[in-house]
Amino acid sequence: MSYLHEISASRLPLHDFAHETLQHIVLIVPLASTLLCPIAEQHFPFMTKETNTQIIYVKNLLRSLSYLSIQRLRFLEIILSKLLRSDVHASRQDIIREESSNIEAELVFSLEQLDTNDNNTKGMKHDQADKLDCLMLVMFEYITSTCIENGTVNYEQSKSLFRDLLSVFNRILLPTHDSSHVQFLLFYICSFHTDFSDEFMNNCWRTFVSPSVSMTFRQASICYLCSLIARAKYIIIRSVLNITQLMVDWLHAYVSTTETTSGNSNPNRHLPFYAICQAVLYIFIYRHQEIARLHDGIDIVLKWRIGRILSSELNPLKYSLPAITHRFAQLSRNYQIAFCYSIIETNNRYSLPETFATNDNQNGYLPSNILYSYFPFDPYVLKRSLIYIQSLYNDYKDENDDSNMPKDSDDNDQQDIDDSDDVLTSMMMSTTPGSSDSLDHLPMTTISTSFKNSRNPPSVLPFGRSPGFRNAIN
Repeated sequence: MSYLHEISASRLPLHDFAHETLQHIVLIVPLASTLLCPIAEQHFPFMTKETNTQIIYVKNLLRSLSYLSIQRLRFLEIILSKLLRSDVHASRQDIIREESSNIEAELVFSLEQLDTNDNNTKGMKHDQADKLDCLMLVMFEYITSTCIENGTVNYEQSKSLFRDLLSVFNRILLPTHDSSHVQFLLFYICSFHTDFSDEFMNNCWRTFVSPSVSMTFRQASICYLCSLIARAKYIIIRSVLNITQLMVDWLHAYVSTTETTSGNSNPNRHLPFYAICQAVLYIFIYRHQEIARLHDGIDIVLKWRIGRILSSELNPLKYSLPAITHRFAQLSRNYQIAFCYSIIETNNRYSLPETFATNDNQNGYLPSNILYSYFPFDPYVLKRSLIYIQSLYNDYKDENDDSNMPKDSDDNDQQDIDDSDDVLTSMMMSTTPGSSDSLDHLPMTTISTSFKNSRNPPSVLPFGRSPGFRNAIN
């Protein structure tokens, strides 16, 4: 990887002269810094340009921040927006198909089986992925050099950079569907301090409960939240339980409210409920082994009373991804925390048609799987820059390899079902016409409790007003 530092060696004197000149210009005419941002964006190399050209350009933009720190947020927006363009043109599946023809794309969570330790320093076969890999490595190096001094995290500098990246996330990353790798810059910097991961999760929750945010963005925010909790090793298991407890309490309050109201037949009115429910199942799938190792872990999960949520009239298993539904059904049976197969069988017998009405006038339709199902922190498959993520990342482990989990004699009966679903290929995004509700005019309660690593979650559950929401706690 040292070649990245040698690419611009021959041009280094010219670059030094350019930076010295710009620094003097900005010192003499401070307003000149505002002119550099549109120029930097206008002349940013297109993604088809050579890798070396793009690396040199990005490294010099980052270098200029040493004397243009006031423009850092804008420069980060420019750089990440350009990286996103390459990212969406290099999906995980495309990269894997290029890297290995032996990967079974249809297996459940098949990306977990990719050997990420092999040949990490070699280039990528996928052209856009190779360029993105080099640029991500440059960005990781910049974050590391900015935040870490003498092997220790500089909290103030890290906090400032984190807030800039969080702002870029809200403005650029969150609205972008199907990005695969750029968001891992947030994943990485969140590992530097619990305050950063707490703030990122709070940010996602605030977005979710805000009725002024579009439904697509709200569902995307909960996908980011659950994906981070499931994948980040630096979020300890007690915090995972506390955060999931908040979600479960929210679900129970929602179910209790809808049981006393009429007109619950339209699934579009309950998209927030389905998104949160799928998030809880997804988190448990990835962290169940750690939960089981706690002396009171499964007892805590039993107190969630997930069975009541899953068997409610809202029938969340009907709208969750099949891979998640079947995997959780197997785990819940093994741990005896809920019984899902009877619900799944009933849903299969009385499945919805391909489309259903989205409002009372029967004039709009959506696919039967209505959830915005996108897991942004699925496996990182760029070889060079993987070194910054690998030690922080929670890979999926087959529960059959876990000696702490009780075995069920019928587990093999469901293996074919599990192997037939691929979380990634099942993902889809849908808009939500007609999802407004009369409760949206009520004031919103924002979350004020930090997701700190406390052992006692708050007794009062904060949640906002969105279609079908009603405050069950005064």
